[in-house]
Amino acid sequence: MFTSFRTAFIVMIVALWASDARAQVDNRLALGMSVTSRLAGSDGAGGSADVGFEIRIGHERDGWGWQTSLLNWFDTGVREPIGGRISDLGEIRIRPIMVGYGYTKIRGRAAITTDVVGGYAFNSFHLDPIASADYLQRLGASVIRSEATNTFVVKPEVQVWYDLTNRFGLRLDAGYLIARPSVLITSTLGEDTRPGRADTFLITFGVVFSIF
Repeated sequence: MFTSFRTAFIVMIVALWASDARAQVDNRLALGMSVTSRLAGSDGAGGSADVGFEIRIGHERDGWGWQTSLLNWFDTGVREPIGGRISDLGEIRIRPIMVGYGYTKIRGRAAITTDVVGGYAFNSFHLDPIASADYLQRLGASVIRSEATNTFVVKPEVQVWYDLTNRFGLRLDAGYLIARPSVLITSTLGEDTRPGRADTFLITFGVVFSIF
């Protein structure tokens, strides 16, 4: 986590001090990879870090414009009481699809955007084997099934795109995703609904290569 924050800070400083005389490079489509660190916004959820795909369509322009967020999928752990004791209940996979609006300022090779995106998340849940055993042994339940509800999501964020060359670009994104899915556990005891809070602070560092 510390390494991600340090890298993000260095990239931000480089972007903000970029010379205004350097024009941004024209680009229609760029693909690459990213690393995202996540810090849970509540005690009942867990943080994580993983590698994902990065895509950049077109180039940012000064002023107001539409923003999209399509590939920010992630898993977050859920801790909940079972029979009076806090346990690792399992993991929720959050798959948000978001669009929004924001303002972009061009500064040399850097494009700095502040925006708010929102949309809908398609979620799934994997029950931890230990939690399943707790339901069986401590509560006497059997035939256990689990799922997570889909939910609306919103994320205010700040992102910086910085052009290293006419082919390579860097992206730094910091935002706070608000997501409140519920976990449903169905067994012979009935349906156990656990309201969830998967709010997450995210920092993403990505590198892309311009295809054309």
